[in-house]
Amino acid sequence: MKRRSGFSPARLRYVDEYFQRLTDTGEVAGAGGLIIRHGVLAYRKSFGMQDLAERIPMRNDSIYRIYSMTKTFTIVAGMTLYERGFFKLQDPISEFLPAFASMQVARHDPRGVVSLRPAEGPITFQHLFTMTSGLPYPGNDSYSARLLGEIQSAASSGPPPAAAELVDAAARGPLCFQPGEHWMYGFSHDVLGRLIEVISGQRLGAYMAETIFEPLGLRDTQFYVPTEKRSRLTKVYAPTETGLKEVRGFTSDPGSTAVPPAFESGGGGLASTLDDIGRYGLMLLRNGKLGGTRILSRKTIALIRQNQVSTDQIKRFGFPSMTGYGYGLGVRTLLDPGAAGLNGSIGEWAWDGMLGTWYCVDPQEDLVAVFLVQRQPGGNEDLPKRFAQTVYAAIDD
Repeated sequence: MKRRSGFSPARLRYVDEYFQRLTDTGEVAGAGGLIIRHGVLAYRKSFGMQDLAERIPMRNDSIYRIYSMTKTFTIVAGMTLYERGFFKLQDPISEFLPAFASMQVARHDPRGVVSLRPAEGPITFQHLFTMTSGLPYPGNDSYSARLLGEIQSAASSGPPPAAAELVDAAARGPLCFQPGEHWMYGFSHDVLGRLIEVISGQRLGAYMAETIFEPLGLRDTQFYVPTEKRSRLTKVYAPTETGLKEVRGFTSDPGSTAVPPAFESGGGGLASTLDDIGRYGLMLLRNGKLGGTRILSRKTIALIRQNQVSTDQIKRFGFPSMTGYGYGLGVRTLLDPGAAGLNGSIGEWAWDGMLGTWYCVDPQEDLVAVFLVQRQPGGNEDLPKRFAQTVYAAIDD
């Protein structure tokens, strides 16, 4: 295997030992890893338990909620429409979503008093792709986030709302800043998912299936987990003082339904497996093509993974896991391995998810690595990075 993949079989045991420590110490109930290098499947193993109460072991085909890893699928789906000339990145999204035509921005004076003023420019496709739109996630971090939560809660008071209702609700709240002014992790990619629906005339899941899942043979990647696959769905656990406890009731949980949900979240709604993420990552590594199937062009992949935020915007990331990284079209991209403290490569890119799921695409090392776990909190600044350290440490060519 070393001659073909360039990994030392002896040093790949570091990966085994790391996973074993995670499960033995109770940091996680179970986890899985996959590594592809030079087109060779060098590693695919699972450890621990998928279900602690029922003593069901984690398997290589276990299904995980990948949450924000979904964003990279939404980016790719959006760029298939970009390649067909439906929009330019600089185009206002209000051309397709009129509710966003007259946005306001919330400003706070030194006393915390909020005032609203008109946005100085439109939200563009590029603002959504790069998380610079000013659209927050619902929450308590700002006036805009609190108001968005209230508006979306009102929209959800009846039957489960579809993407159209939630996105139109988001347009009624003020932005946190002028479009393009700052970087902020928020609702941008869910709005992008709705734009894909409007432009394509299909639901987001159907369009992704047609353009990504089916062409690549991703058999277990969907916005829901069908009845016949639910025995493979991994449970979510949180570490507590008395051990791991199951956690339920997540928003946009693909494991909560056996049929397509009303809202297919482009920002975080997919479930997937080690093999599916590995094949998807290999397509990205191969510049948009896997075997005889091309999803995007080489030039479009180059645009996606290129840093597109300023130095000042990078300083505002607020995620420890993003130290040393820039941000392209919906993906992290490694600019400074020293600052990141990672024995990786400049240009390594991809994204992660809130329950600790993570993957990377490394063109310099011709490498795809996948780390899947279902832990709350995900430990994204710690668990995947230590996995990556063991992966890079095993390279021996």
